[in-house]
Amino acid sequence: MVNLQTQLKSEVGVLAEYISDELSVFIVAENKPDDHPANGGLRLLNYETDMECLQDGFKLANLMKSKHDLYSTGFSGGKVVARSSDILSVKEKLISVTSELLENLEGRMITGCDLNTNVNDMEKLYKLTPHVLAAVNSNVDASTATAMGVIGAFEAFEKCIQCDLSNGVLVHGCGSVGSTVAYELIKRDIKTYVVDIDLEKTDIEGAISLGNDENWYRKNFDVILPCSISGLINKNISQFLLNSKAIISAANAPFENDKIAQKLRDSNVFILPDPLVNAGAVIADSIERYAPVKWSKTSPQKVYDFVKNEVKKKCISYLALEQSGLASQEILELIKNEKQDIIGESF
Repeated sequence: MVNLQTQLKSEVGVLAEYISDELSVFIVAENKPDDHPANGGLRLLNYETDMECLQDGFKLANLMKSKHDLYSTGFSGGKVVARSSDILSVKEKLISVTSELLENLEGRMITGCDLNTNVNDMEKLYKLTPHVLAAVNSNVDASTATAMGVIGAFEAFEKCIQCDLSNGVLVHGCGSVGSTVAYELIKRDIKTYVVDIDLEKTDIEGAISLGNDENWYRKNFDVILPCSISGLINKNISQFLLNSKAIISAANAPFENDKIAQKLRDSNVFILPDPLVNAGAVIADSIERYAPVKWSKTSPQKVYDFVKNEVKKKCISYLALEQSGLASQEILELIKNEKQDIIGESF
């Protein structure tokens, strides 16, 4: 059912919801006009309660808002979050429920892949509703687009902060994004460590596997690239990262809270904000929606190169301003696309 409380205001709120013991689904998004539909992935997790699920939805929708604003994608911020204790068996119901919620919103929300949802799920969802952007029926891979944005951010760091990386870098999480990030770093002759809860995923040619070592943070790395869960870096872990040179996150909200990130910045650790780094998929979405003819004729590699270069340029601007002494939030406001030219149209 549609929540009318956010109908008249352009702010983040619950636009639609479905609640049951087996499965709950919430669409949390900005309530903007149809020409700026909300965009954010469908995340399915074993949240303990619906309230925890909703809180995550609000946090992630606001991060998506920042991401879309930074890159002027033509979308507003949103997220679809779902709670279930049986993630595998609930998939068909999730797709059915989500399609109905999206249909009822009549295009005000567009979704794609996120944690525990994949392209196969999106293809099934697309058969039920057109309000899906996940490179469905395309050779472009949304996860690879995200990964190439992370690589663009890493290249920006290398360019702006010339330093010794002999201690190597750590990719935390070797799923569809992290494994590609690791592969690309290895291609660039970067000493690359990998760790994942699933031991088999760390078997990446050229990488140094730490397996599923839960104490990975006790080792010394020059750069940490979180590609796994939100809230990975808590107060305890952060104490061991004070000698790192940078944290460049593909994961949304990698810090348990903002104070942790600020303490690391105060210790001269460069932190590229996650909305700046992990925007690859939404930049690709912007091309798919706002330059459909070019999208249909282009190659995946051209999309990945475009994403990498756009993120790299934005991160270079961020790092230059940070070195001038400005605070992170001030910089993010300054480097928004003030002209509001939709990035997908420039592809």
